[in-house]
Amino acid sequence: MLLVRSLKHYHFSRGNESLQEERPDIALTIGNFDGLHEGHRAVLGALLQEARKRKLKAAVMCFEPQPKEFFQKETPARLSRFRDKFLGFRDLGIEIMFCLRFNSELASVSPEDFVFNILRREMHVRYLVVGDDFRFGRFGLGDYAFLRQAGQKAGFAAESLKSFVKLDDRVSSTLIRKCLEEGRLEEARVLLGRDYTIAGKVCHGQELGRTINFPTANINLKRRVVPVSGVYAVRARLPDGILRNGIANVGIRPTVDGKVPRLEVFILDYSGDLYRQEIQVSFLKKLRNERKFASLNELKKQILQDELLARDFFSQSEEKTLAG
Repeated sequence: MLLVRSLKHYHFSRGNESLQEERPDIALTIGNFDGLHEGHRAVLGALLQEARKRKLKAAVMCFEPQPKEFFQKETPARLSRFRDKFLGFRDLGIEIMFCLRFNSELASVSPEDFVFNILRREMHVRYLVVGDDFRFGRFGLGDYAFLRQAGQKAGFAAESLKSFVKLDDRVSSTLIRKCLEEGRLEEARVLLGRDYTIAGKVCHGQELGRTINFPTANINLKRRVVPVSGVYAVRARLPDGILRNGIANVGIRPTVDGKVPRLEVFILDYSGDLYRQEIQVSFLKKLRNERKFASLNELKKQILQDELLARDFFSQSEEKTLAG
């Protein structure tokens, strides 16, 4: 059931293996942490502060698949990859990551067993901080009141943090997902604390873009469900670390009878081979929805209009930056 990640030593272990070193006492928080948004960072900041004070290792527990993905037929869009989450924890100073496989066995664990067998016996928790809406155990019967009481018996302290509020609303992955789906990228940026970004390795496409003078770097989204769709003004970080402006399409490419969702990026004023290299694409402004065109020539005319809109957006953004 238990996967353990030691972020300090970059050690990966699977199955029922434990960390190579003796399991330390830890300060822990629990959640999906999808997107590592501002609310998550507030909880992690409190965790790190308390871990230092109590001389404990700072750890997080998350789940694969996420509980909603397990219970719902339609998979919700994710804001970030598992890899992005892992690297984000590491960069913030988290030392250990526990990843529990969420399955019927884990879903049926009682709140009592979760506290005494998983948190205390398996993980050596000495301090736990959770959000004010945290529920756990079979049918979500465990709440913070139970957690605090049971934690005292198990030998660890438990605290709850109030919801983190921005733009007069509780910051959550669900809210951010809704903003992205509706094209409200500025609001999403405020809630995330950064621009929404998709990263991935560039793969070969059909190379139809080259035939209309708009060669694209293609990222296969595979089974990933992302919360954006359509054409966007983007900024891409290339392998050399340089940020370059561009236009991106996220979708199935109906004009060429595409079936699999893909991210295609046309990088303005750039030529080079990015095949098999990882790029990061930050979404800045939605230009239009994806739609089917009667021919490649009609698609080319529209992309020329998209390019004009994108260049105008970047020009205005630069003027605002220079103005202060």
